[in-house]
Amino acid sequence: MNDTFLKKSLIDTPETAVKVSASLHQDIMRAVRLAEPVVGKPWINRAVPTLGAAVLAMFVAGVLFYLPATAPVMHSPAPGPAQLQASHPSGSLMVLGDGLLGVLKDTPPPEEELRKELEHLKSDLQRFDFRS
Repeated sequence: MNDTFLKKSLIDTPETAVKVSASLHQDIMRAVRLAEPVVGKPWINRAVPTLGAAVLAMFVAGVLFYLPATAPVMHSPAPGPAQLQASHPSGSLMVLGDGLLGVLKDTPPPEEELRKELEHLKSDLQRFDFRS
């Protein structure tokens, strides 16, 4: 036997595959699966979540047990300008009144704001051709 004959016999071989029906294939595969030895899962795979929960619970209990049970103390603020103004009520009322006057002068009355907003909405309605 020479190399060319061997190569030719390997390349030019007729198809030898056997075709089976789908149901027969399923039956064969089921039989192969059932014939395999049953290998149970190791117990450690089932125990990991339980052990993790137990360790976490012990950690939380330890933290709660060993932490000191002290409540935070709120220190009273040092006397500052706010308390000094409280000693002179007439002076603080004057400052408050001046502040309110400044705010009232800066903001237009609510009716004016509402009228401006209504005019703005009307112009938007006309621009987008909405009919009411």
